Amino acid sequence: MSHDTPVPEPDPVPVPEQVQQAAPEPLSEQTTEQITEPGSREAAEPVAEQSAEPAAEPAAVPELPQDPPPDKPRRRGRTTLLIAAAAVLGVLAGGGLGYRIQQDRPPTPLPPLSGPVLAQPKGAGPAAPKLTAAQDGGLLYQGDLRKLLVPTPKGAEEQERDWLPLADYAEDFRGPDVIFPQLALDGFQRAAVADWTDKHDTYYEVRLVQFRDQTAADAQQFFDAQQEIDDSMPGAGTAHDLTDVLSGTVWGSGKARQDSGYLPSYGGRGIARKGNVYVEVFVDALHPVKYGTVRSFLEKQLERL
Repeated sequence: MSHDTPVPEPDPVPVPEQVQQAAPEPLSEQTTEQITEPGSREAAEPVAEQSAEPAAEPAAVPELPQDPPPDKPRRRGRTTLLIAAAAVLGVLAGGGLGYRIQQDRPPTPLPPLSGPVLAQPKGAGPAAPKLTAAQDGGLLYQGDLRKLLVPTPKGAEEQERDWLPLADYAEDFRGPDVIFPQLALDGFQRAAVADWTDKHDTYYEVRLVQFRDQTAADAQQFFDAQQEIDDSMPGAGTAHDLTDVLSGTVWGSGKARQDSGYLPSYGGRGIARKGNVYVEVFVDALHPVKYGTVRSFLEKQLERL
């Protein structure tokens, strides 16, 4: 086929005429009022445009299976009652059998509430050895206080060794009417005195005053008060504390005492405390009394305690 040969053109495909839809007629006022009337079903639904194609049919809804009817409760039969009765009878039979077995057994003794009783030796025990006076301080101070006084030296003339009543002891203080009730309230228990004169006319006196010391340290308080008084006395010399005694002080003689009708005399004094016993010694002479003389006298008395 040559190129010059003309090719016939295909016939044009006939196009179908478009279906012209008729324009909706305008609604009249009366029709509008009917559509917009409240409560009208047509007023709630919009006017759908008419379609050229027909509306498709709705799909079929499959049917759901219905719930099966509920089961009815079964009635209890004789089997349940028989099992319950057998259980009750088994418990009762077991309890009765156990009670019967326990009744036939001999009673079991209970354990003792306390521990075993210790064996006690027969007869009285050995007596404890008695303590000496040096070992038993209570026995020492509860005995005869006069026996605790230092003995009178050989060659000396003893004048007194006896009990010292509270009234007589208070007479040696300035203001006995004051010191008497004070000592009675401070636990004064008893007192003993001994005195003598040696061949040089030197006078020695020792006193032991015992306090009760039940509610307070009355012996220590009395010692402290006497220590302050002796330091202020004009006839007392220099005070010397005893280092080997818990509470002890010694004064030698100071100025001579001049009494009308008597020769000048000198006096030394020492005080100490041993337990609840207050100790005081006096040395009076016509010559000055040395500190060592009073100290030696006081130490001998403390050794007796």
